[in-house]
Amino acid sequence: MDSRVKQLEKKQKLHAMLKEQHDAEIKELMHYMSTLTTVENNLVRSYLHTLLADGLRHIEYISKIMAEIEGATGSASLTKKGIAESIQDEMDSRDTLLKCAELASDDAETAALLKSISVDEEHHMKILEHLSELVESSR
Repeated sequence: MDSRVKQLEKKQKLHAMLKEQHDAEIKELMHYMSTLTTVENNLVRSYLHTLLADGLRHIEYISKIMAEIEGATGSASLTKKGIAESIQDEMDSRDTLLKCAELASDDAETAALLKSISVDEEHHMKILEHLSELVESSR
């Protein structure tokens, strides 16, 4: 029993440390994203994009390990309900972006950029709908 307690304490410590790292990764991503908006140099922008992509991957890996420690299934968000919520979130984002574009109509470049992002949100909805079909057909 003593070894089970030690193992549990070790897992709890690991989870706490991973949570700290997860939060640090998110903080770094937010910093890189805010920096990206002010950088004009394409090489520097490219490096920032690499840091962002790597950071997202790190968050994904850390989250998976934390979920395993917590006893989660790892595919809990890949449920019909979870995907439907994600689709709704994308739809809400698209609608918000279109409203923002309308408000920014006096700045053609900003309005066009916001509309472009809203098109990405539409694409995300299609991907999620397809993912939902794949998940349902695999059951």
